[in-house]
Amino acid sequence: MKRNLIQIVIAACFAALVSLPVTAQTTVASSGVKAQASVQDNNIKTAQAINAPDQKIIAPASKGGPRAKGAFDCHLHINNSTALFVDFYFNGYPAGSMGPWGDLYPEITVGRATLYARAVFRDGSVVTFGPRNYDCTGYDNSYTWTLTP
Repeated sequence: MKRNLIQIVIAACFAALVSLPVTAQTTVASSGVKAQASVQDNNIKTAQAINAPDQKIIAPASKGGPRAKGAFDCHLHINNSTALFVDFYFNGYPAGSMGPWGDLYPEITVGRATLYARAVFRDGSVVTFGPRNYDCTGYDNSYTWTLTP
């Protein structure tokens, strides 16, 4: 009887472990690097969010776009742990701005992305963060990028 109970407990534990989703969570931090804003920044393709009449940007699943088959869910969190106003760029294009101590949760797609952030000062100087590469593999990924002074 005791042996059967141990076998049942072991089988239940194994079943629980197998049924848990595979989760990868990564947290990285970047300190800002001071530079002059007048220098061409190769990490930014366009400094402003400008729309093209013929642009074809597919909506993410959370906004009514196509749902991926299987276990797809990538979460990106940009944590601004500075007293700066920061512009965030996704693959070189503007993807949001954060106030001091703010957070940003941009929608992302499967594949490799380059993350970059920049704070601009009145005197023409800038503080840059990154670039950082992020791979959304299509499984349950969580990635937190913390910007530090």
